[in-house]
Amino acid sequence: MRMSRSGILFGTLLAIAMTVLCAPAHAGLVTSWSERQVVPGLTERTVWSQARVAVYRLPQNVTHTGDIHIELAYTPVDQACLVFLLDEKGAVCAGTELQGREDLWPGRKVVDYDVPVVLHPELVPDTGDIVGDAYYVLVQALNGAHSYRLSGYLPRAAAGSTDTTSPDTLARATLQIPASARAWKTIAGAPYGGPWDFTPTSQGTASCRLEYPADARARRLAPPSPAMPVSFEQYVYPADWDADEALPLSQPTELSHWDLWSHPHPGEPVWSSDWYGVDGRFLVDRAGAWRPGLRYHYDPVLWMVSSQPALGPAAPPAVGRSTQGYKATLLIPQNLRLKSATKKVRRGRKATFKGTLALPASAAPDAAVAWAPLGTRLQLQRKVSGKWVTSKTVTVGASGAWKATVKPRATTTWRAWWPGAGTLGPESSLTRKISVVRRAARR
Repeated sequence: MRMSRSGILFGTLLAIAMTVLCAPAHAGLVTSWSERQVVPGLTERTVWSQARVAVYRLPQNVTHTGDIHIELAYTPVDQACLVFLLDEKGAVCAGTELQGREDLWPGRKVVDYDVPVVLHPELVPDTGDIVGDAYYVLVQALNGAHSYRLSGYLPRAAAGSTDTTSPDTLARATLQIPASARAWKTIAGAPYGGPWDFTPTSQGTASCRLEYPADARARRLAPPSPAMPVSFEQYVYPADWDADEALPLSQPTELSHWDLWSHPHPGEPVWSSDWYGVDGRFLVDRAGAWRPGLRYHYDPVLWMVSSQPALGPAAPPAVGRSTQGYKATLLIPQNLRLKSATKKVRRGRKATFKGTLALPASAAPDAAVAWAPLGTRLQLQRKVSGKWVTSKTVTVGASGAWKATVKPRATTTWRAWWPGAGTLGPESSLTRKISVVRRAARR
């Protein structure tokens, strides 16, 4: 990767200026989401949302071998915005994918590509100019909204020359998007928090299923087609967004991705059997890298929008900013679920908790799970001085359902807890905070 000292200094000042002057234009593209538990031990979360990608054609065709240099500057500088250089078929240029993902420093990425050959050296009729090759720049936001700018240069044959390789005929054309030094473009991806963050509380297989295209506002999928106009990827990251620890769940890169799939799943009736999209699974294991009780970030990423869907994913990309709706279905291992709890209660009044309990057949991380037997006992606990204290013992009813009422004395955090039995380890729910307020003063 080649960089001049002046270029590095300019990039540093630019990143600082962006941090001070620019604010993201989008807080996120979520439309709606919901949760339910209809399969023992698995919480189904459904998210209807949108993803965006911006594609720009280089301002002129490449008519000479040499270096294509693209710089992406963006804010917020501590989040992830990506840039890729694409060829005329929409494929990432060889050797540049990691460049587009790695920061030169916070808020800036650089892609350098050495053009090996001009594929279209033929002459344009009546002009004598070389036709040259089309290249595209793709900008993609991974987490949250970004303001960004593009700059760089591309190799051109000198005016009137048909020599595509000699250093003596090499010229350069510049790239700056947007053209105004004070203007910025915007792009948005799945932000932290909300429906994109999830916490498995139990061992088991987590699933992330992405279906598209969709009308996110109407919560409706479009009819599947053997030639879809879009292509997605999906990832799961640790909560601190460590890219080195990312789990790539689905990366559709072959033509079979564009076919109408029929894929039966064991989670019926949560999932339908005929669908179009991507599906990824990973094992949550107490002894593994992906463990219960840790928070993770789900990231559905719009990769490409084809301008000619009938030609499949090798068609040239659609130029401009494209938005595509999707439906994401997450199945999260949560054997002990606290599905609802009173958020605020007056002192002396009762708060109600409801949930379900499912138990695995063995201690194996991928063991089958069923609703807890009728009469199973669990504990409702509150946090006192940093420790969990049992407030009530609860008996499980039919289909693993349980309910409890208590009178909270002070604002604190609550959870449900099953202590384990035999070889089975304990199970804990997610926590809920209940605020206790004083009664209104009498007049």
